[in-house]
Amino acid sequence: MRLIFCLCLGVTAGCSDYSLSSGKDANTTDDTGPGPSSDAGTTAEDCGSPDLSAGAVAIDETCKAPVEVGSWTPVIEWRSTAPGSAYTTPVVGQLTDDNGDGIIDGSDTPDIVVANTSGTVTALSGGDGAVLWTFSGMGSEPSTVAIGDLTGDGRPEVVTSGSPGFVALSGDTGTEIWRYTVSGYAQVCGGVGIYDLDGDGIAEVVQGNLIIDGRTGRLRGAGAHGKGTGHSSGAAAFGVAADINQDGALEVVVGNALYDADGNTIWYNGETDGFVAVANFDDDPYGEIVVTTYPGMVRLQDDDGTVLWSGYYTGSTVGPPTVADFDGDGKPEIGVAGNGVYVVIEDNGVTKWSRPISDYSSGFTGSAVFDFEGDGKAEVVFADENDVWVFDGSTGDVKMQETSHSSATCSEYPAIADVDGDGHAEIIYSSSEYSGPEEGVTVIGDRENSWMPAAETWNQHAYSITNVANSADLMPTSTETNWLTYNSFRSGDLAAATGGALGDVVPLELDVCTTDCDSGHLYVSAQVGNTGLSQVPAGIATSLYSKHGASWELLDTVWTDSAIASGRTSAGFEWDLDPADVPEGLKIVVDDEGGVQHLTECNEDNNEWVISTICP
Repeated sequence: MRLIFCLCLGVTAGCSDYSLSSGKDANTTDDTGPGPSSDAGTTAEDCGSPDLSAGAVAIDETCKAPVEVGSWTPVIEWRSTAPGSAYTTPVVGQLTDDNGDGIIDGSDTPDIVVANTSGTVTALSGGDGAVLWTFSGMGSEPSTVAIGDLTGDGRPEVVTSGSPGFVALSGDTGTEIWRYTVSGYAQVCGGVGIYDLDGDGIAEVVQGNLIIDGRTGRLRGAGAHGKGTGHSSGAAAFGVAADINQDGALEVVVGNALYDADGNTIWYNGETDGFVAVANFDDDPYGEIVVTTYPGMVRLQDDDGTVLWSGYYTGSTVGPPTVADFDGDGKPEIGVAGNGVYVVIEDNGVTKWSRPISDYSSGFTGSAVFDFEGDGKAEVVFADENDVWVFDGSTGDVKMQETSHSSATCSEYPAIADVDGDGHAEIIYSSSEYSGPEEGVTVIGDRENSWMPAAETWNQHAYSITNVANSADLMPTSTETNWLTYNSFRSGDLAAATGGALGDVVPLELDVCTTDCDSGHLYVSAQVGNTGLSQVPAGIATSLYSKHGASWELLDTVWTDSAIASGRTSAGFEWDLDPADVPEGLKIVVDDEGGVQHLTECNEDNNEWVISTICP
């Protein structure tokens, strides 16, 4: 199937008659070949049908580099007290057009949004903490907000929730777009999720058992069972969605049930509701569900709701779970916090390690995982009432205890992202006056600027890397399943280390067909190849440019939807171009700006394919 987009080029308000087709993504093996859409009135029979299937490519055996392990010298980069007493997770994503090019994308500085205890939402610049806007009226103890493109127009929105219900705000100004009023306690201390549940390009807002149309703010459905909370009061509901059964659509996941995009029950297992995370703990491609619930219970459920194991780990309370390969053994572990302890649990339910903490104000905070130094050893980032902790993922040894922190705590945890666009990860945490005077948002980086690259997005509490298309495009996606590539939840990409065997992406020409130029169609198809020795992750940006004099104008960017192994290619992308709009030439650039991460590869000089053969 060919997708045709009408693009607005230049600075004029009207759309040209230029049409572009990028109907093949990197998970597609359909080889129907290039051709115009059904309404174009022509066929592409003369051009044939290039094979768009993934294939092989020659490997460069010299594609290696010295391993560059970062230092561990954390330092506070900036602190803003403007948000006041905040104990929600600070979320990260681009909100504003900082460079004035009319587009909000990866070339702009990321931003931070956080809600405080009195219901005021504040947006800050990730570069220096300058206030962008504020919005008030969400009641006491609101939930963690989410950032996402609700309508697919390329502009981000912020969705917040609290005791009055839900409000969607314009990302760049904080102006209210819509409001959904609902009574109840579930929206307090929980987390909003933004997902495209059915893959139609329009997002849904999910929290607990509620599913709201992201475009209109109208209720789409409500599940009949759990709300995704392990709090004994029924507060602190979360929005978690994943393609558990691998049918191509996302399901809404709560502790004891699975709902479809309209809130209909797919299964209900009769267990107590709980906080959830999703990952793969067995050999099938389906997702398993980690559930944490009062009083201190953790259980693992199969994709059909069957309980695989359960146990009590943290005493009377327990927070939302984190899943990652904490110790580098190739298997997922589970991290959970309670009142006085943080515990890491093996995939079979056996405790790996535990460390004392102090979280008696709520006892249901979360955590995040990342490999900051790139040494193959993950770190756990956690904040309690008094301190921000970094634990060694393998042993639980303390790597950092930042005391300039205070919090009455809710369900929050520090986010991990490249918040200032400098190519290195930072830790972003919120504080509220409780055990000390600290409040607002604090950003910690590495004094030597050596921490590994991270995405410029951590857009919601239930962050799972693939829940948004890429760092520059905050459109939620249903096309990639996290556990098939990363197998983590509330974790960054742990394969961020540089050096050793490297990947190397190159553009590969499949076909340039000029046969139908007279009828207004220039067909171009290409693949992304990996000639390096190491697998490259999903989310590699591939951009198409048109030459205009001495400059190149961006026409389209697409992204690979799955990892590419060494010596393999993605499936093909294809474009249907109007020759009148590309009179002087084309080029394709792989690993272009806007991918999930900018790839560290052994050759940065082979990422372009200049196409000189175009229509006469």
